[in-house]
Amino acid sequence: MSKKKPPEKKNGEKKEGFSPVEKRVLSEAFGRPCEPVACCRGDMDADMHFADVWLWFDDEGLYAALGEEEILPAKRKKRGLDPEITVRKTVRFAPEDVDKLVCERFVSTGRLYFEKDGGNVYEIGFSMSRLKDVDRFVGAFGSYRETGEVKPEPDDDEKKGVCKKCGAPCEPGKDYCKKHTKNSATAIRLFRFFGGYVPQIIVIILVMLSGSVLSVLLPQLSTRQLFDRVLADAGSAPEQMIKALGALVLSILGLRVLNTALTSFRLYIQGSVMPGVIYDIKVKIFKAMQRLSVGFYASTQTGALMERVMRDATNIYWFFVDGIPDIIIEVSTVIGVLTVMFLMNPQLSLVVVLVAPAVLLLLIFSEKFFLRLHHRSWIYNAKVSSMVSDNVAGQREIKAFAKEDREYERFSRLSGEYRNAELKLALTEATVFPLAEIVIVILTAVVLGMGGTMVAKQQMTTGTLLSYIVYLEMLREPFEFLSWISNWWSRCADSAQRVFEIVDSDAEITEKEDAVSPETCEGTLEIKDLDFEYEPARPIISSFNLKVEAGQMLGIVGKTGAGKSTIANLIARLYDPKNGAITLDGHDIRDLKFEYLRKNIGIVSQDIYLFMGSVADNIRYAKPDATMDEVIAAAKAASAHDFIMKLPDAYETFIGSGGQKLSGGETQRISIARTIIQNPKVLILDEATAAMDTETERNIQASLTKLKSGRTTLAIAHRLSTLRDADMLAVIDKGTLIEYGTFLELLQKKGEFYKQYKLQSEALKAAGILGDAPGAEDEEEEE
Repeated sequence: MSKKKPPEKKNGEKKEGFSPVEKRVLSEAFGRPCEPVACCRGDMDADMHFADVWLWFDDEGLYAALGEEEILPAKRKKRGLDPEITVRKTVRFAPEDVDKLVCERFVSTGRLYFEKDGGNVYEIGFSMSRLKDVDRFVGAFGSYRETGEVKPEPDDDEKKGVCKKCGAPCEPGKDYCKKHTKNSATAIRLFRFFGGYVPQIIVIILVMLSGSVLSVLLPQLSTRQLFDRVLADAGSAPEQMIKALGALVLSILGLRVLNTALTSFRLYIQGSVMPGVIYDIKVKIFKAMQRLSVGFYASTQTGALMERVMRDATNIYWFFVDGIPDIIIEVSTVIGVLTVMFLMNPQLSLVVVLVAPAVLLLLIFSEKFFLRLHHRSWIYNAKVSSMVSDNVAGQREIKAFAKEDREYERFSRLSGEYRNAELKLALTEATVFPLAEIVIVILTAVVLGMGGTMVAKQQMTTGTLLSYIVYLEMLREPFEFLSWISNWWSRCADSAQRVFEIVDSDAEITEKEDAVSPETCEGTLEIKDLDFEYEPARPIISSFNLKVEAGQMLGIVGKTGAGKSTIANLIARLYDPKNGAITLDGHDIRDLKFEYLRKNIGIVSQDIYLFMGSVADNIRYAKPDATMDEVIAAAKAASAHDFIMKLPDAYETFIGSGGQKLSGGETQRISIARTIIQNPKVLILDEATAAMDTETERNIQASLTKLKSGRTTLAIAHRLSTLRDADMLAVIDKGTLIEYGTFLELLQKKGEFYKQYKLQSEALKAAGILGDAPGAEDEEEEE
C-alpha cells in the first residue's frame, strides 16, 4: 500500500488506515501493538451477518477482529463524535499458517478466504461496498509475501481528482464532477478550437459590429428624418422637398447596400473558418477514440459512439455557425438600440430596461431545464441508433429465429420513448418561448400609450415616437433570439460535455515515455506470476507461469472459459495484467513501444472483422504498401487463393462490413492471410481454424507448419488433434496451468489432456472422421 497520505474523504467517510482509537482497542484485544503493514475494514462475519470487521497484517502474522463500533456524542464539551469500539472475537494466524488470501465475488456480496495447502482455514464475508478495499488488501498481502514490500496502487481520487463542490470523483484535468460542471468552462474549451483562426475571428467580429451600427442608424434616416425633416416641411417648394427626399432615399439605399456587402464578406470569412473548426472537433473525437483501450469499446454501445462523432459534433457546428454570429449581432444591436433610445427619450427607455430582468430570469431558468431535456433526448436517440446497428449486424440470427416481429416491437418501444422525449422538448419550447414575445408585446403597448401621451403634450415629436417604436420593434427579434439561444446553447453544451468525456478519457493501456524498440525480435515469450481479472475479485488468470522459446510452436488447450483467449489478449497487450509480467526477449511488454509490439505480435482471433473494401485491401490492411504478389502469397499460405479467384472480381471483389458476402471459413482465411502478410515474429492463432471444414483445416495446418520456421507460434484450439505438431502443449483450467509437455507426454500422463482427447476421439470416431487419424491406433494399443 502507498505510504503517501491519502486525500481526506467527505460525507462522513473514514480515511484509509485505522484511526488511533481503533489501533488502541485492537492492540488491547490482541495484547500486542497494532501497527499494520496493510489493513482494511469489513462489514460481515462468516455467516454473512452484518458486523464490524478489522483485518490487517504485519511481520508477525495476519489478524482479524469482529465486533461493533458505535458513534457517540463527544464528551467533555468536545465538538464532533467519539467512536466506541467493542471487540467480541479475535483471530490470529502466524505467517506460516496462511499461504494466500482469495477474494471471491458473488452477486451482491463476497467472501475472503484464508488458504493453506489448498484448503480454507478461515473465511469472512463482505458487501459489495467493501469489494475494492478487500481486493486491495488481498493484493497487498500477496505482494508482501512475495517481495517483502507492498506494491503501491494509484488511488482513484488521485487519478480522477475530486469535485471542489461535492467531493465526488471527477475526470482528469477537471475541478468539478458532471453534476457540477460549469457551462462557462465548457464554453471556454469550445472557444479554444478557434485558437488557430484569431485574425479571421477578429475580422468577423468587427464586420458584425459594423453591420449592427448600420442597422441602428437606419431608423434615424428612414423614420425620424423622413417625418421630422422632410415631411414636416411639406409647405416648402416641391423641388426642394423632392431633392431632400431623394438624398434621404439614396442615403438609406447606400446604407442597405453597405450592410449587405458587409454581411456577404462576413459569411465568406465565416465559411472558411467554421468547417476547419468542426473538422478539428471531429478529428479530436476520433483520435481520442483510437487512443482508448479495447475495454472501453467492450462496455460502450456502437450507436452511442456514432452519436458523439456525428450528431454531437454537428450540434456544436450549428451553434458556432449560426448561434455565435447571431449572438454577437443581436447583443450589439440591443446595446446600440438601447443607447439610441436613451438618447431619444430616457423616460420611455427606463420602462424598457425595467422589463429586461424578467426576460433574463426566463433565460436562466430555461437554460438549465432545456439542458436536461436535450440530454434525455440524446440518450434515447443513442439507444435507437444502437439498436439499428445491432439489428443490421444480426440479420442472419433474426431471420433464423423468426424474431422480426419482436425486433419491430423493441424498435417501436425505443422509438416511442425517443418520440416522447422530443415531444416534451418541443412542447416546452412552444410554452416557454412565447412568454418572451408576450412580454415584448405588452411592452410595446405600454410604450405606445406613454409615447402618444407625450406627443399630445408636445413633449415628443411624431417622428421621434415613430422611430422609437421602430427601435422597440428592433428589440423584438433580439429578445426572441436570446430566449431561443438558451435552448440552443443547452443542446450545444450537452453535446460538448459528451465530446469532452471522450477527449479527456484516459486509455487503460498506455505507452511509457521511455518505452524502447529493440533492433531485432527473436520471439522468446515468458509469462511470470500472471494475475488478471476483468472485474475486481473475479480472477480469470491466477499465478500463471509459462515460457515459449523463440521459434517454438506452443499449443494452448482447455475448456471453454479457462482463460485461453485472455492469455492471447494479454500477450498482444490488448489488456494489462493485474500482477506479474509478460516478457518478449527479456523485455517487459509494458516497456516496449506499441509500434514494435504490433509489428512483431500478430493475432488471428476467433472474433474476426473485415472492413468494407476489396479483398486485397483487407489482406494488406496490416501492411498497406504490400505488393499484389505479397497479397497473393499470403492468401495462398492461408489456403484462401482458390476461393478468392472464384469471386466475381477475384482480389478486387468488394465485400461488405464484417465480410458479409463471405462464409465464416472464408472470412477466417482472409484474416489469417492478413496476419501472415504482417510477417510477425510471434503468431497467435486463437481458434483460427474453428469455422473450417476438415480438409481446409489440414491445408492451413500444413501451411502453418511451413510458416512456423523462425517464428514463435501460439495456437489455441478446442480440437486437440490439430495440435499434434506443436512442440509443447499447455493445458489450462480456471486460469491456471495444470499440465505442460509434448503431445505424447501428456497422453502418457493420462491427466486432464488425456481425458479431453479421449472424449473428442470417441466423438469423432462415432462420426466417422477420426478413423484414419495418425496416432489413433497407437493410443488404442496403449490403452
